[in-house]
Amino acid sequence: MRLSRASISYIGMFVAIIALTLLFSADSIAQEGKSSLSGQVIDTDGNPVASLSLAVKPVEINMGQEIGPLAPLASWQRGVTDADGRFSISNIDPVSSRLVMFPEHGSRFEIVSVQIGDLIFLYYEVDGIGFPPWLGQLTFAIEPGMSLEDVVVKVKPPDMRIRGRVLLRDRTPLANAQIDLTIRRRRRNHEGFFLFPRSWGASGGRTRFTAWTDAQGYFVTYHLRDTAEYSVGVRYEGVSAESRWVHIEKGERYDKFVLRLNDLEEHRENRNKREKARHAVWTVNPENDHAYRRIQCDSWEAAKVEAEAEGAYLVAINNETEQKWLESLYPEKVFFWIGLRVPEKGASWQWDSGEPLTYANWGAADRPTTTTNSVKEIPIALIFASKKWMAIDSESQLRPAVKYAILEKEHY
Repeated sequence: MRLSRASISYIGMFVAIIALTLLFSADSIAQEGKSSLSGQVIDTDGNPVASLSLAVKPVEINMGQEIGPLAPLASWQRGVTDADGRFSISNIDPVSSRLVMFPEHGSRFEIVSVQIGDLIFLYYEVDGIGFPPWLGQLTFAIEPGMSLEDVVVKVKPPDMRIRGRVLLRDRTPLANAQIDLTIRRRRRNHEGFFLFPRSWGASGGRTRFTAWTDAQGYFVTYHLRDTAEYSVGVRYEGVSAESRWVHIEKGERYDKFVLRLNDLEEHRENRNKREKARHAVWTVNPENDHAYRRIQCDSWEAAKVEAEAEGAYLVAINNETEQKWLESLYPEKVFFWIGLRVPEKGASWQWDSGEPLTYANWGAADRPTTTTNSVKEIPIALIFASKKWMAIDSESQLRPAVKYAILEKEHY
């Protein structure tokens, strides 16, 4: 269902307010157990839908604006429906999340509604300037250890589809890659006689999202609206390409887009040279005269060992100024280990450097409680997009996505 700007101001706001009532307390962490979500997927006639992939998409929302996915697409928790349409998704982190098809815009179905207990949340497509596109979708967080059961997800086949292919300069496909897609849409307004129409203006918009290519470089998206002209833009590792405009009728499927990333190999070579130079360089913060460096690492423990070998320690963030400086120095959408771990019960919070914790910048999951003696200390990372702080335990699906750390040294 698509809502106009006028109707979304009432219904959309109602959906948003109701969604807030589902935001469970999330001030604890993995030692209390991961949360889970399970239920059944049915079509609009009530029939179960088998072999359908769903995912819990962690999102970062700040002041009503969605910053983006909190983590890479590959790390989203997923489930597949069985012959009876039943699914189960476990090991969910206690952060703002959204239940989506997987791939989100490339599934053969789209969500119509989600029923939790006696509450039914209708999914709306927002059409209006000034309203975020996610407003008509349920955003929630589940308390650690809680099982949300008997959720009913109603779906329907999308009316329209775009299918395209991403190629490199030598015409080989960009296979099995996570890409950023932009779907542009416009409607031309005409006047004059039907044999001699004259275009005098256009209206439209654009939608950006993450998608996957398959082994042959193909991507699919159903994120379309009514009859209009569409173009597709793709961005991968800093290189982009854009298609021509194509007129697509309502209900039509267009499968002929081809986008070529001609400069990717050259860009990769130049980027690797810059990365090597950057990794070898320490950057001095003029506010405290400390030096900082980004490294690649396999784990928090490995990063700590490398820091000690270089006479440094994992970064200690002592105030908002230092936090903002690090965000500007390392703006990439990646996770970074920092020099902080969840202490054992009875112990105080302190940095790897030995300094006490006097400043905090926790994300949606808030500050975790202390661990028990039976649980290893849980390291803290800067979050993928927002660079807020989050505890990531050994069972978290996000753990393999943390491949960098920030080192700090006082005398350079």
